[in-house]
Amino acid sequence: MTLTALLILVLLLLAVLLLLVLWPYLARRPAPVPPAPPSGPLPKIPDHFDEATLSTTLGARLAGTPADGSLAPSGSATPPGKVIWVDGGDEVVVHLDSTQVRLLDRALLVSVDLETDQTGRTPLVVAFALGNAGDPAGLVATTDELPRGNGLLAARWGRALQAAVWSMLLGLSQDHALERGKAPQGFSVSPGRLSFNAGAPLHAASILGGQA
Repeated sequence: MTLTALLILVLLLLAVLLLLVLWPYLARRPAPVPPAPPSGPLPKIPDHFDEATLSTTLGARLAGTPADGSLAPSGSATPPGKVIWVDGGDEVVVHLDSTQVRLLDRALLVSVDLETDQTGRTPLVVAFALGNAGDPAGLVATTDELPRGNGLLAARWGRALQAAVWSMLLGLSQDHALERGKAPQGFSVSPGRLSFNAGAPLHAASILGGQA
């Protein structure tokens, strides 16, 4: 055996011995710690709504609270299918379970069936023009003077329905932001999707260039 071969054999034996000595320490290395789950409850209001989810959510929120200010029973998980709106001695049945939503490019359509003795049951359609992801319009929208549908019903209850639906949208935006510790900044609509945007609150100092 040559001297070179002997040196190689000795080095290999030393490497094996070193591995045997270090193996117990290597085997006891702690496993990587998995990332901690996010703290706090998960948001109940998602960043994005499709037509089916938004229809159900708006229908439930349109139920509002009873005229006497009482709260719904704590064990009641299912919203009512209809409610009665009263104004100036007139009444209208609002069929909450009929609420349907269409999400188009920059347009939101909300259809709700209303019913009176004079008109019977018929849908009114509230249309809002909003911004989209590329051209956000903040928390503002434009709408028709009255909803589309039966003229008599729209003339008497159309503006109340418009105000109720818009209030529900603003309420959703507010709740979405509060769950994230932010302020509502607007929503945008594209075909099949409504998105809520939230961010840091705006302060007067930032608008006036730092002046109070």
